[in-house]
Amino acid sequence: MTQTHVSVDAMAAAYAAQAVSAARECGADLDYSENSLKELEGIFSRLEQRRDSSSTQEELDETCKMWGSYLGEVVRRRFGGAWSIETYPGKRFATLTLSVGGSKLFPSIKVHRRLTGGESDNVWEFYKMVKARLEASPQAGSTSIQ
Repeated sequence: MTQTHVSVDAMAAAYAAQAVSAARECGADLDYSENSLKELEGIFSRLEQRRDSSSTQEELDETCKMWGSYLGEVVRRRFGGAWSIETYPGKRFATLTLSVGGSKLFPSIKVHRRLTGGESDNVWEFYKMVKARLEASPQAGSTSIQ
């Protein structure tokens, strides 16, 4: 079912709220804190174990938007920033993008990598790297953090 949103911010917030609800179904409590990303990583580990090979690309895309929006909202609430939809660098598809501190984050892409590539694409480790960069140089030049 396609939903219409008044803004990209509203769309990301709605997806993030869906993630909070979905987490409850997994027995996790996501509260938009930094530490909740440890919970999110735990959810991904459980999802990885139960991954259904019959899932469609559309289902995977929606899952990545939902969890990616949550990841992005944690960053946005901590460091500010603005949501937009932009073309992913070097590719030909648009994706949710969080611009913060002169950098662009692509949280749905990060989640896609985590869900398809495994724990080596850990979102908690990713967040710690993003946090360190943003705290060290909050208004650095325009860069992509992937």
